[in-house]
Amino acid sequence: MAAPRVSRLLPARLVRREPIRRTSEGLGQPPQLTAPDPRTLEITQLVALPHKNSPERTYTLDAYFFFPQSWGVSPTSYSLGDFYRDASIRMRLHSPTVLLADLADLNSPRNPGTMLRQQLPLLLTDDAPRASALVKLAQLYSAEVADAAATEVEVLRTLVGHAKKAPTDRNRLVESLEKATNHMLRALGSMHRLRAKVAAFAPLQPKEVPQALAFAEEYVSAVIDLKLAELAELIEGLPELRDGSATATRLRVRLGRTIEQVNRYRLDQGFATPWGDAPEYYSYRIDRIKDTLERALYIDTRQADSDPFYRNSAAMVAAGLAATWATLAQVPLLNYDLARDHQGLLLTFAVVAYVLKDRIKEWTRQSLSSRILRWDHDRQLTFDTLEEVGFGSIAGRARERVRFISEPQVPADVLAQRLLHRTVQGVTSESEQILHYHRQLVLGAGNSPVPAGFAVQELLRLSLAEVLTRLDDPVSQVRFYDYETGRFRSAEIPQVYHLNVLLVAHDHTSDKKTMSRTRVVATRRGIMRLDHVGD
Repeated sequence: MAAPRVSRLLPARLVRREPIRRTSEGLGQPPQLTAPDPRTLEITQLVALPHKNSPERTYTLDAYFFFPQSWGVSPTSYSLGDFYRDASIRMRLHSPTVLLADLADLNSPRNPGTMLRQQLPLLLTDDAPRASALVKLAQLYSAEVADAAATEVEVLRTLVGHAKKAPTDRNRLVESLEKATNHMLRALGSMHRLRAKVAAFAPLQPKEVPQALAFAEEYVSAVIDLKLAELAELIEGLPELRDGSATATRLRVRLGRTIEQVNRYRLDQGFATPWGDAPEYYSYRIDRIKDTLERALYIDTRQADSDPFYRNSAAMVAAGLAATWATLAQVPLLNYDLARDHQGLLLTFAVVAYVLKDRIKEWTRQSLSSRILRWDHDRQLTFDTLEEVGFGSIAGRARERVRFISEPQVPADVLAQRLLHRTVQGVTSESEQILHYHRQLVLGAGNSPVPAGFAVQELLRLSLAEVLTRLDDPVSQVRFYDYETGRFRSAEIPQVYHLNVLLVAHDHTSDKKTMSRTRVVATRRGIMRLDHVGD
């Protein structure tokens, strides 16, 4: 059998994002810091929703970014506006407890696809659901299937690592792969059957619903192809699995058959593929479909209605003080009886005063804003699009704030964690600029509860593209004597920089608090890797 075809949606140098585990304890996981691409950091957090008639739940997330001086990040070079320009935050419904086997079953009450199927007969009644609600159910279904398939592959990657070290785990790996691939093929089949059921009601609904399901099938099949091909590459590169027990062969045959079925299905449906004359079209199309499917599920959590009044008030007061200062500085020049020497001195003073006017305006604005506005962004949340199809609604409030703080302002436990496990023991600590991001999320049940097992997934994405340009050259030329060859040599060695990020998540309802530290190793070209530093 030919080797499985390897398809890539993203650059080979991509830092892989770990999906949130789908287990019964999925909601108790601490926030994860990952790098979806070499110039972006991403913080992902799952928060539980309150039950019906239960009080609101409050969550806070504190992210401390310890920038060494070599990064060139400071209050004067990197404003709070720069941070919010580079940062985007999204929220969507997500269920870490719904497994791929549930999503492959259109009779499972935990499956959004089941809810969509149950809504179709209502199109024949006077209480027909809106097309927008059905589209969002289809998008939610596809997002859950894609996430669940990616999680299944991550579990398999872990088992591959165990099997490499322990031969007794190899039969378990083969069985797990067969089960996972069966679930993937069943899930694709269920999506296709649901699409056929929707097509039967085509005269009664707008074209957006079957289009959303077609996009869902195309995107999920591409994700399965990608993830299984990456797993095949990993297995092919492990000679430990070729031990005479035919483990590698069984894995390869199973992966090859599954990917072959998926690709045959994609060709039959007319979906784009990564091979052919225009592979760049495939990458562009899949990215666009992914954005379309996911964007509709996100809740914007920025720019509250109350913000502009207070911000504009602070700006007006600051502008008034600056103008007053500039005017008063001109008063001495109105006295024409001054000596010539004094007039020159006062002219110089007036010029300097005018230059300081803008700085006075900015200092005053920041000072008033920090006192009047506790939060940079404050917004009420409402997500009730799916309520009419029985999926429930969410209500709440999201607030966020970012500030540069000094070392004494850092909590003692956070600072202690920062000083543990230093890369070079015994050296003097480098002076650092500490950027503190604080987010508070308050969630209520809304008018009707969301089905059990679903939570809110928050995703904070921070672009480091502008910050990385401040670093020095990505490589340095090092000359040395190679004692093995007896010759002098030179080599290019990466010029790396470290950024420590500490995350503190607090569930105020249960009073559960978690803390994690990650060392970001980067060059001017981008992030090389993330080191998760333990206690």
